[in-house]
Amino acid sequence: MARKAVLEGGKRDEIIETASKLFFEHGYEATSVRMIMNEVGGEIGMFYHYFKSKDMLFDRVVEKFFRDYRARFETLLSGCETPEDFIKTFLPLYENSMEDFKKIQGNVHWSVQAAMHDGTLEALRPVVAGLIRKWELPGSASPDILAGQLIYGLSATIHSEEFEKMSAVKKKQCIRDFIGRILA
Repeated sequence: MARKAVLEGGKRDEIIETASKLFFEHGYEATSVRMIMNEVGGEIGMFYHYFKSKDMLFDRVVEKFFRDYRARFETLLSGCETPEDFIKTFLPLYENSMEDFKKIQGNVHWSVQAAMHDGTLEALRPVVAGLIRKWELPGSASPDILAGQLIYGLSATIHSEEFEKMSAVKKKQCIRDFIGRILA
């Protein structure tokens, strides 16, 4: 018997939300399909109606995570009319995101952490490229290249031990200097 097409919403979304919570609380390996379905209040068969495997569910969880993450950053950064506005807005956003991530970090395998980090940066790149286009900065480098340099460079800076030791004022100045060099 062929499967019926499954539309978005309803129990499917509830399973994704529940799985997301459990994956981040317990880790991928320690979260079973049965645990997820017990939380949702459904049978194992219902799970396989919506998903072929736990891996497929995990892919949907990760996709939703990055879609939501990008939308949140896009909304918050959309009002940045200048690079200075970006500096004032971006650093607190990024630091809050890092604090959120640290809460779940112990439960997530290092390979998943690395993939999440890369996915986060890639989710931010088009948002930042759009801002750079809006700012109409002089120069010949494409906004997409500048956005990559900016996002990956900021990430390397923010994750450095030296940056961690700086005061809030010095952190802001460091970011301001870096962005000024990239966008000059």
